[in-house]
Parts: sequence; structure tokens; C-alpha cells
Amino acid sequence: MSNKICSFSLQTVSVEEVLNLLKSLPDGKSTGYDLMDNFLLRCAAPQIAVPLRYIFNWSLEKGMFANVWKHAKLCPIPKDCKEPATPANSRPISLLPTLSKILEGIVSRQIWEYMENNDLITANQHAYRKNHSTTTALVDMTDQWLNAMDNGKFVGVLFLDFSAAFDLVDREIILTKLMHYGFKEVALNWVQSYLTDRKQSTYINGLFSPHHALNCGIPQGSCLGLLLYLIYTNDLSYALAETQATIFADDTTIYAAGQSVQQVQQALQGDLENIREWVCQNKLVLNTKKTKVMLVCSTRKRPKQHGIQLSMGGVQIEEVAETKLLGVQLDNCLS
Repeated sequence: MSNKICSFSLQTVSVEEVLNLLKSLPDGKSTGYDLMDNFLLRCAAPQIAVPLRYIFNWSLEKGMFANVWKHAKLCPIPKDCKEPATPANSRPISLLPTLSKILEGIVSRQIWEYMENNDLITANQHAYRKNHSTTTALVDMTDQWLNAMDNGKFVGVLFLDFSAAFDLVDREIILTKLMHYGFKEVALNWVQSYLTDRKQSTYINGLFSPHHALNCGIPQGSCLGLLLYLIYTNDLSYALAETQATIFADDTTIYAAGQSVQQVQQALQGDLENIREWVCQNKLVLNTKKTKVMLVCSTRKRPKQHGIQLSMGGVQIEEVAETKLLGVQLDNCLS
């Protein structure tokens, strides 16, 4: 990450940019709480581009985000269509107003361009970046693991799972980090306004519930929410002393290679304590029940009894023989 001094300010947009964004709205998307349809906005684009540009630029210049765009529509989607729709069996999908997402997209592009151009994002992050993807993340990791195996080494891999990560992001901490990355006052005020006074209503069977205030966390269902999370967790890899990290959005994989299982275990356990400290400082929660560890090595070298034994806060981390990572099933032999 670069140490050079740089600063970020929000830039206003042109009518042409707003018009193009309206015309590019996709079909088939569910509406947000405002029930405003993409087709309607696309048809009205020539008539509303000028007033929208005025509203957007007022927001960017004043550092304020409209309250009417802070109301999310929460739709519970069953995880298993064979099971009844209960809260425990549902995955909440957050839908934001379309006009809100257009402005968020404008801001997120400006922020990301600034972060990338000034080399402020850790090289371990593969999400959101040009010429990066889940494929590059997987290739980056597995190439290192295979090279270590070819040299007769063991590889310990720790798959981290953060509980309700987006919901637990501390807004004061993210603003402090943005200030550290050179965000000027108006840009900071805009992000603060964007994050505060948010609310959501659950939508089910054609009806909305009373709204519920969201006093912490960052919005889900938006590109800006994801970008803010990437920035929030950007310094995690710098907390590691003996291991390496490969990150794709909120999927974080930690690994270390060594000549013995004990050497690998010591490296992982040491950095697991560093991760625990980082998690506490950033007010996140590491789900120790869903966090897993895997010992990668050839069948010939695999220990017959004990593999890697890690713990965090007195809780044993489960060792697995295979797992699904970024959509790909991996086993402990990389076969």
C-alpha cells in the first residue's frame, strides 16, 4: 500500500452521464421501497436527466444524502424451497431505491478510481479490481500451495467466517479510516450522511412492515456498501506476521507453508491471535464455528492421527478434509 500523500474530493456529474446511466438501467429488477420501476425511469430519462443531475450535484457539493433514499426494502427469500418460509430458513435480500443506487454508483466509481490510482488497496484483494476475479484469487492461492507441496512442504489454510459482517461495521471507524486515506471534509460528510438515519421495512405477501431503524452497519444490496466494506477490512492483511492472505470481498483465506505440521500450526495460531485482536479493534465478530482449517499436503506425507489444531478464545477450530471456496470444491490434496 502506498505511503504517498493524496486527497479525495467528490466530483460533480454531467447531464450526459446521468442520461446514460438512466438509459442503461436493466430490465427485470425488483423495485425498492419507492416502487419505482427501471422501465419507467428509462422511458422518462430525457425528461428527468437534467433535474436529477441538479439533485445529484447538490448532494455531492453539500455532502448530504437524501433521507428518502435511505429506506431499504427487505425481502426474505427461502434458502430451501422445500422447507416452509420461516425466519431461520430465509435469506434477507435488501433492495434499495434505484435513484439511490445510481448516485451510489457514481460515488463508488470515483472512490474506487482514487483508491486504485493511489495504490491504497491491498494487493491481496481480488474483488472489484480490473483483471481480477474469483479465478485470479483461486489461482493465486492454489499455485502457492502446489509449489509448496512440490517442495515437500505442508500448507495450513484457514477459512475465516465473519458473522453479519456488513451489519456490524462501525460507522465511526469507517469514517476514521476514510480520513486516513485522504478523504476531505465534504466527502466524509457525504459518507456520514449516507450511513446515518437509515431504515428498512420487510416486504412479504405484498405488504410492508413498519420501518426499523438501522443504527449500525453499512447498506447491503449496493456497490457502495461493498466498497466501504472492502475499505473497512483493507488493513486486515497488514495485521498478519507469519501468514499470507487472499481476499475476495468478504471471503478471507489465510495460509502458511512449512517443513512440518507444527511449524505451520504455530504460524497460523500466532496470526489467529493477531486476527482476534484486529477483529476486536474493528468491532467485528469472527464466527469460530464456521471458521475452518485444512491441512494441504500429499497423501504420502499426511499425518495418520492429528492434523492442525487451532483455537480462538478457547474454541477449537474445526479441521476439514474439503471445503467450498469461491464456488469451487477443494480437498486437502488439491486433487
